[in-house]
Amino acid sequence: MKVSVVIPAFNEEKYISKTLESVNSLEKDNLNIEVLVVDAHSKDKTAEIAESYGAKIISEPHKGIGFARQQGLKHAQGEIVAFTDADTVVPKNWLKRHIEVLQKGNNVFSYGTFRVIDGKFPYFHYINYLQPRILWLMHYLFGKEIAAGQNLAFWREKALSIGGFNDQLKVMEDIDLAVRMSKIGKTVFIPDLVVYSSGRRSLEGWAFFSRMIGILIRYFLFGVKKFPLFPDFR
Repeated sequence: MKVSVVIPAFNEEKYISKTLESVNSLEKDNLNIEVLVVDAHSKDKTAEIAESYGAKIISEPHKGIGFARQQGLKHAQGEIVAFTDADTVVPKNWLKRHIEVLQKGNNVFSYGTFRVIDGKFPYFHYINYLQPRILWLMHYLFGKEIAAGQNLAFWREKALSIGGFNDQLKVMEDIDLAVRMSKIGKTVFIPDLVVYSSGRRSLEGWAFFSRMIGILIRYFLFGVKKFPLFPDFR
């Protein structure tokens, strides 16, 4: 089976080496894995570093995480497409777990959770201690999907059949796709499948934390229709 791993990136030279090292160390199990880095015209050595690890570079002038993910999906050739971020380390069984889930029944989309390696209060404590419980409650009690863009996978043709990612969204494009895919099949939350990201966003302190909580509240109350109003987080 051919599987695509897509990594959006913009000025990620500080982090992307560890990300690609972890991706290149994935358990293969006779998988044909292609690695795509969608580079939004980084001004540092992101593309050069990614190429040195054997990744295919998709150079795109447009910024915006929704656009980057959609371009990655359009260029992907794998039956299954998995996404992670350029500041994230994935476990060796990451792809294997997603594939095992997606090959069962009518499962079309799977997602896990994430922790941050470092960071400051309150972001660090929210992500590492509260977030896993919130995801569990939202999924199992309220039927709400909070898919993390650095830890998700899906059947490519199924995603393309509904248009893929909404490239107009500046945040929560991952959640939007999970919600829409749940209408054509089953979306599965894998709570024990964890990836590890940097805590760089915690440097904004309460400002970022309050925006993030505000987005979650709007999602819970109104769905994804208000997300384009938020600033681009990349």
